[in-house]
Amino acid sequence: MMNIKRFHPGIYIKDSLEVMEMTAREFSYRTGISERTLSSIINGNGSITFDVAYKLSQYFDNSIEFWTNLQNNYDLYLKENETKIELENDWELVKRIKDFLLKYKYILKTDDKNTIVYKARKLAGVNQLSLLKEKDSFVCLKEDKINNDNDCFIQNFWIALALNEARKKNGIAYNKKYLINHIDEIRNMTTKDYSVFYPRLNEILTECGISFVVLPYIEKSNILGATKWFSKENVMLAVSDKDGKADCFWITLFHEISHVLMEHRRETLFNIEDTTDFEADLMATNLLIPDIMWNEFLERNNFTIESINAFSNRINILPSIVLFRLYRERIVPYGTYEKEFNVVYQIVLQLLL
Repeated sequence: MMNIKRFHPGIYIKDSLEVMEMTAREFSYRTGISERTLSSIINGNGSITFDVAYKLSQYFDNSIEFWTNLQNNYDLYLKENETKIELENDWELVKRIKDFLLKYKYILKTDDKNTIVYKARKLAGVNQLSLLKEKDSFVCLKEDKINNDNDCFIQNFWIALALNEARKKNGIAYNKKYLINHIDEIRNMTTKDYSVFYPRLNEILTECGISFVVLPYIEKSNILGATKWFSKENVMLAVSDKDGKADCFWITLFHEISHVLMEHRRETLFNIEDTTDFEADLMATNLLIPDIMWNEFLERNNFTIESINAFSNRINILPSIVLFRLYRERIVPYGTYEKEFNVVYQIVLQLLL
């Protein structure tokens, strides 16, 4: 049986004109449908509007619904084809994160590809995954600078996951003063275990009006952390669990806290991403290790395991954070004492189940 949905309704008008041996101009005159509109419909470009359907039903002595249904069925056929193409395109994208989705049980091994695509769309909160292919200009990202193979789609998918989780929070308005008053308490958490400090850290940031999220790292996202204002008074601060290293967690956290303190809102910061990241790095560095204390440490020119531990104990900060700053300022070579000061957190991740 012929599928009538495949044919544009204009073909029925064209066939009728041939049977009646009538020109489009004459038909236009008899129906009151403009010749231009009629020509567009007959050629398969224009659509039958309610007004055109009414005039056709008057002339052919049938119902308005007959003509609107022809148009609706054809439009539905086009949309079904378009949807199939969209699903295939999204499947090509979701294959990049399929291992991640399986690992954290967002999808099942028994799911077919369409189910996987639909689940990924729901997780990201989008109708099409292809909407996540362009760079998000409204987010402050801290990226792993060692790797340069970041995938824009995977980055945006991670950000979408984080935003969905952030929006589940209580939505307290951002309170800068409260955050500033608790910076020292947050800083003093660096020497504690994750299971000990996390509940209090989450409580403080929530009371500050910050939706704090810790999510799994996705390969090729290269995202260590992200900050995004999703309203004038609500901000998301997200950290990934990349490598689980304690120094990376705290440096990333304070980098993003600095973005929040300086209220770096990307909608007003086009084309100056490097500047804002540099500013956030400077503030984070000083918040973790005040410059006055740091300069006193450098003046001693003694960077042994013992001296690093002594300095860390004196200012109550994780030794690996001190070591990281020594690396970054090229005071000691990268890799020095790495085994001695390596601390890895067993992070309990927030999963969007």
